Amino acid sequence: MGDIQNMGNRTKSASGRCVPALSDDRLYRALAARPRRRLLYLLLERGERSVEELATLLTGWEATETGTMGAVADRDRIRTTLDHIHLPLLTDVGLVVYDRQRGTVEAEPVDPFLEELIERGVDAESQPQP
Repeated sequence: MGDIQNMGNRTKSASGRCVPALSDDRLYRALAARPRRRLLYLLLERGERSVEELATLLTGWEATETGTMGAVADRDRIRTTLDHIHLPLLTDVGLVVYDRQRGTVEAEPVDPFLEELIERGVDAESQPQP
């Protein structure tokens, strides 16, 4: 992740883009949905990915979790929700850069605490609940 300069409710990354500060309520609304946390986890893990690759990975993740086979219809549904719900929201908040023309998504630099929170949250999903 790049350097981040604190600017109150917004921070500025080394690229000059404004990204949400830890005090920004929109940040927590963006993290409230499991698919968005998983999407950010995948992007923070390896950087830029195609929307097609993300749809495939998220479909597999969902299928593994439910013990089912991920069908083409499942992947299409996830691809549609990425395009129309999750990626626009994450872009508006400043967590990702979504290039519709190239079909790629890249995570913006985030506070190290936030990165750890995303990783720990996603990792905790796979732990058995008491």
